[in-house]
Order: sequence, then structure tokens, then C-alpha cells
Amino acid sequence: MALSLDYLLGLGVWLVTLPLLLWLSLVWRRSLRRRQRSLTRANLALSLWLLLVCLTGCELYFAFLYDQSDSFNRTNVSQKWFARWVTQKPLIFTGREGIPYRDDRDFPKALQPGQQHVVFVGDSFTFGHGIRRVEDRFSNRVRAAFDQRAPNQVLVTNIADAGKDLYWVSEVADRLATHRLPVTTLVYVLCLNDIESFDRERLAPPAPPPAAPPSAWNSFVSLLAAPYHWLVKETYFLKFVDHRLQWARVPRATSYYADVEESYQGPAWQKMFAQLLDLRKTCRDAGIDLRVVVFPFLHNLGPNYPFTKAHEQIVAACQQQQIPCLDLLPVLQPHARENLTVSLFDAHPNERAHALVAPVIADEFLADLWNKPGPSGTPPAEPEPQPSEPQPSEPQPSESEQPGPTQPKLDQPETKANDLPQRETPPAP
Repeated sequence: MALSLDYLLGLGVWLVTLPLLLWLSLVWRRSLRRRQRSLTRANLALSLWLLLVCLTGCELYFAFLYDQSDSFNRTNVSQKWFARWVTQKPLIFTGREGIPYRDDRDFPKALQPGQQHVVFVGDSFTFGHGIRRVEDRFSNRVRAAFDQRAPNQVLVTNIADAGKDLYWVSEVADRLATHRLPVTTLVYVLCLNDIESFDRERLAPPAPPPAAPPSAWNSFVSLLAAPYHWLVKETYFLKFVDHRLQWARVPRATSYYADVEESYQGPAWQKMFAQLLDLRKTCRDAGIDLRVVVFPFLHNLGPNYPFTKAHEQIVAACQQQQIPCLDLLPVLQPHARENLTVSLFDAHPNERAHALVAPVIADEFLADLWNKPGPSGTPPAEPEPQPSEPQPSEPQPSESEQPGPTQPKLDQPETKANDLPQRETPPAP
């Protein structure tokens, strides 16, 4: 959202009006003094003018200098950041059907003999929410490592998008397979709140307050509040502050992460894992090697990290089903005291976090691809299962727990309400 012409014109008029207001206030004060009247009202007018100057200064800073995203991308400053730093291109499946993706290289249409193509899918953590240069994302760092060690042998593309979930990933994988796009390895980067789509009753966003009943008084109040609502909608600083205040009043804000943790102990996890198995079947039938990377929440890393059990549960289930899985919690946990998030108001992984996980993904998790034969008329072989200690049986969803047919469409994907974990929630008392 770049600065619009209307906004710039309105700001210009306001900047001209401010000195005029000061001049009128001083003339009024001088007149009152000559007539030996009380200066209280004139002094209040000057105090109000100083307040407007301070607010104008904040607005100028947020409109022209402040350049940060926020977790939910609901403020004008965050949307301005996206307009400046995020460029997406279309990945066309057939006709007009496709998805936008953010990368500095095009999705290859075909592979040369012996080439591998690794495709990263996921939500905003993989998309690089808050990362200005795509070169600083872990997927692009993995590509750079492959280019250095095995030039032109392993291609890497990131087609993740913010606000997406496992349903969306499964549908994209189905399109990739149906239209025979060249993919040899699909890496699903799982963010823990992907379970939200399977537990809408617990994790659904709070319903908006009911509208006030129509009355003359309510209409009068709405009329008085209209200028404020217009300013909040059109300005950068007031919109930023208003979003913070609104989020502080959300009833479920303080319990959201506890609810996510509980979701992994109930039927929502069974539904989610059933969808993951469906994704594995789609990939296996198409000769695609599916792998899973589990990304932790970064805002509450530390010795009391509440999602350790959920990480272990995901890894154990993947191991039992012979799905290669990399848990990034042990990689990032030792760096818990470092600043690993984009900003105070954006809890997505920053460039430092991406730099920490990239070598582990490239050098350990995907290292076998360097010398793995690429497609030569036959699909790549599925990796042999790694021996592991006996694990508890994975959840076996019943038919009633299977996801319904109402899945989001690619052209109008359903956005998770809390897809972006945030640090803006105040700690519970």
C-alpha cells in the first residue's frame, strides 16, 4: 500500500493548516490580553495545537520512515511494507488457474537429466513475512548452498504463501501432480498453528461485538465518531495505535497459545495427521519425495517452551509413517536469548533465524539430494525408512473425523485467522 495521491494531498493541506491555526491562536491570545480577559481558553487552544503537532510528527514518521511489518498485516504501515518489499509472480497450473509465489527465480517448466527440484511449501514462516530480501530466507540460502556444492544439480523453489494451511498445501500438491509439473522433493514446513484449521471451534477468532440497536442516540454517536474512524482508516500512526488497542481487548488473545497446545492432545491432531497422510499419498503416487520441517514458535522459546510435547508428537508420528521429518526446535532453542523475531510487533522469524536453520536443512536434512540421481523417465525413488526406536502408535482417524469436502480453493484460499503468531498479546496475569 504505497502512499496514495489523496493521502499526500490531504497531508499537504494539513501541513499548511497547522501554521495557520497557530497564527490564529496567537492573534486570539493577543486580543484577549489587550482586553485584559482570561487567557485560559487561548492557552488551551495552544496546548491543543502542540498536541496536533506531536500527532502530525508521529504520522510523518510512520508514513515516511517507519518500515516494518506486523504479525497480522492489518495496519497501514505493514501493508505499505508489503507493497514495497513483496513481489509475487504467478505459477500457472492450467488456463487461468494458479497461485502467486514469491521468489527470485522462475518455477522450472522441465528438468534436465539428473536434476532434482526441491519445492518448499508452507505459510508465512516459509513465505518470509517480515524478510525484505528473498535471498535472506532459509529456502534461498539452501538454494545458494546447493548451487555452491552441486551446481545445476538441485533446483529450489519457494511457493509458500502467508495465511495458508495444510489443506492448501494438499491442494497445491494435487495440482502439481495432476499437471505433471517437475517436482522431485516437496518440503512441507509445518508451523504449529497449522492445526487451527482442524479445530475451528476452539481456535476460531472471536466474534465481533453485536451492532448497537438503531436509535437516534446511536446514530448521533456514530455521526460524531465518523471523523475518527475515517482518520484511523486513512492514517498510519492512528491505525497502528488503534490496532494495538483493539488487540488488547480481544478476549481470546491471552489463551490462544494454550488452546493451540491443547489442540494437539485431542481429535484435531488426528484430523491434521490424517490430512498429512493424504498429502503423503498424493506425493507418493506422483513419485514426489515428501519431507516435513517443523518450525517452532519463536516468541516464547526457552526452558519453559510449552510446545515441546507437540514437537515430539509430530516427529514420532512422521517417523512411524516413514516421512522424513526435521524438528528445528533443537536448532533454535540454544539461541533463545537472541533476537530471532522480526520486531516487537512481528513474531515471524527474522534473518538471523533463517540463517540458523538453513545450514541444517541443506547440510543434513537434504544432503542426500546432492548425489541422488534425478528423473530420467522414471520418478525418483522414495527414501528408505530410517530405523528408529519404537514409538507410540500414531493417531488413526475415524471416518467421522476426516476433513470435510469444503476445502479452500486455490483462487480464493481461506486465510487462517491467527496464522501469524504474535508477541503483542500481553502475558496473562
